[in-house]
Amino acid sequence: MKADAIVTGFAKSPYLAASSLASLRALKRQNILRNIHYVTWDSPELDPYVAPVLAMPDVHVVRVPQPEVEGTANQRGATYQIRNLDAALSQVAEEDTLVLKTRLDFIADAGFLRDKIVRFEELCAVPDCTVLGVKMPRPVLHNKIWIPWAESNHPFFYDDATFLGTKRDLRKLVTELTAEDFEILGRAECKLFPHVVRYARIFTAQYPIFARYLRDYRYFVNDIPYRNKFLTQMLRDAFFLHQLVAHAWILYSQFHVDAGETGDILFYPNNVNRDVDWSNPQTFCLSRPYDRLSQWRDGTQPQRFFPSIRRPYGRLMDDAWQTALFTRVQPDLPRDTLVGLLANIAACGDGRFAQIEDNFYRGLATLYHENWPPQPAMQKSA
Repeated sequence: MKADAIVTGFAKSPYLAASSLASLRALKRQNILRNIHYVTWDSPELDPYVAPVLAMPDVHVVRVPQPEVEGTANQRGATYQIRNLDAALSQVAEEDTLVLKTRLDFIADAGFLRDKIVRFEELCAVPDCTVLGVKMPRPVLHNKIWIPWAESNHPFFYDDATFLGTKRDLRKLVTELTAEDFEILGRAECKLFPHVVRYARIFTAQYPIFARYLRDYRYFVNDIPYRNKFLTQMLRDAFFLHQLVAHAWILYSQFHVDAGETGDILFYPNNVNRDVDWSNPQTFCLSRPYDRLSQWRDGTQPQRFFPSIRRPYGRLMDDAWQTALFTRVQPDLPRDTLVGLLANIAACGDGRFAQIEDNFYRGLATLYHENWPPQPAMQKSA
């Protein structure tokens, strides 16, 4: 299978850019990658960051016009990411080409990436859509997409700095943002929505259980005190349990999740490196979850269903949790209960969730209005 790499964004450190591209260039020399396309905007202020890449003859540099976007940083950033991915994918001609998408501030071990590319058809084969006797909706993707991490209890909050799939499938991640999407992106508490909408939008037709999730995403605040209250309340809710199982099935059947071992992936995004000395790599700050990979993995406890989803952040670093759910008996989620949940999910287009869905979002709206924004602590009188 032909494989190309597309690289987006920019790195403020020439060392970081060179380190990021070193693995890709090594794979190109090994004929694992056919092409490396670096696609970024033609804005003059980016010229100093692009210059080191222009000196690499084995990297194809493409400068494209920067979209004119107004709005908040989150609104602009989401639009830039989508348009940049679109421009980068246009550099790849064939729909069946395997495409590794990455960024200049993302460093992955060459051997780790080589394994994902060479074993793609094995690792990313889509399983049969009948599970435990229940016929689930037909797959949306022809092959699974590899991502380094995903959340078990925050549907479709996945890593989008890097992923691997066929161009045919990755084209689905070029999201057309709606007016409702822009309104949500304008909310400061919804900074994770660009991740979520990118992945969720392609599954809402097959899984209408998630359609309202995107419309009412403002209630899913990414704040630990809020999430603790959210999970305490919502894990007792039947509709939310159906959502979690539906999402687990999508993860199992449509994504290959694996962050490798400590050191296989290093990520130094600007938003966690605002105050670093970009001339000194020792000052660079590693992004979560790569700074505590083994702790996140150990906390999953994949032999049981509930420990992962009870964490404020149910970060999954591999396929173990979702695979165990559908291939092994889980002591805290009886098999007949799981089969019943799957049967409801498969038939949810018939309106059977209408009442419990309304109750879920009504309760969630109340939780949100009572707890967000957080009230300042009462000051003690003198």
